[in-house]
Amino acid sequence: MLRVSLPEPIQRRARKRAPLAALALAALWAATAAPDAGAHAVVQPAASRPAEQQVYTLTVPSERGSDVIEVSMQVPPAVESLLVRKAPGWQVQIQREGDRVAVVRWSGSRIPPQQYDSFQFIARNPVQEGELDWKVIQKYTNATDRWIGPPDSEYPAARTRISESATPVDAINTEEGTPAADGAGADAGQAPTADGGGGGDGDSNTVPIVLGAAALVAALAALGLALSNRRRHSPT
Repeated sequence: MLRVSLPEPIQRRARKRAPLAALALAALWAATAAPDAGAHAVVQPAASRPAEQQVYTLTVPSERGSDVIEVSMQVPPAVESLLVRKAPGWQVQIQREGDRVAVVRWSGSRIPPQQYDSFQFIARNPVQEGELDWKVIQKYTNATDRWIGPPDSEYPAARTRISESATPVDAINTEEGTPAADGAGADAGQAPTADGGGGGDGDSNTVPIVLGAAALVAALAALGLALSNRRRHSPT
């Protein structure tokens, strides 16, 4: 076998450049490698009550070295009613199966690396207890992550536990525009009342007047006491 020996200066330059080439390959691998399983597309809240009209939030992080350019979510078959909130900068496409929304797709914008975006929607929970699987597919400019697997998989789907024992969070009655239960947040449509929740306006108006009059009497009494002490100690 013919062996060619390179000049020593060329060999030295090659040895110096080898670490740089390794770093470049590592950076290229990190840009396209699988994302950390500890941070993925999630749907909150993680627990909700049966038959509730629930405000859900889908949070999608960009965990690769490129931008997320499209997000699609498969709606669980048990969810028969769903409303999607407009997301600034994104175009929303709805795919139906009969009368129900089967897939929601957000496109037309980007999520840069190490950033995230959130998408809100209102869904009516099924009447029976169980689990809802929100299967999310996020497309990057050079890769696709499919969060559709079971809980112990590398790419688990987002899940919501439907249970009577769940604490109400952001539940709303869209027909009346009021929270469906205690604990609903303001973003879910809760409107503060001007009278603080009182029924009539007679008592609510009388209490501040009585308190104000009592404070005025106390202040005048304190002033009279101070003037009396001043006259008592002043030289005659």
